[in-house]
Amino acid sequence: SAYRYKTRSSGINAEYGGDLTPGPGVEPPHYVISSIAGHVIKNWKQLRKQFKSLDIKSKGWLTTSDFRRAMRSNHVDIAESDFTELVNFYETHSAGKVYYNDFLRAFLSLTTVE
Repeated sequence: SAYRYKTRSSGINAEYGGDLTPGPGVEPPHYVISSIAGHVIKNWKQLRKQFKSLDIKSKGWLTTSDFRRAMRSNHVDIAESDFTELVNFYETHSAGKVYYNDFLRAFLSLTTVE
């Protein structure tokens, strides 16, 4: 099975107030999303706990290096080039910051497609 990503630009998930899309019609790298979706969805609570432990000032975001460290420590291991694509999508408007709740919320909004 594959995963379909719900984006605000497509009108789905419009009740979410955050900006998960870097621009109209821009989609996340689906092959990267698909490769880690199952693990992120299954282990989102542990990931969030790790993200929060690295977010010492409780700002709701991590630097890309801290985000990578948290992902690796939770066994979300993807190629560096794939990680770069993923981070580039999530931090496009935020100057090197990854808002981890947006990241998790996006994965938890995935739907399985046969």
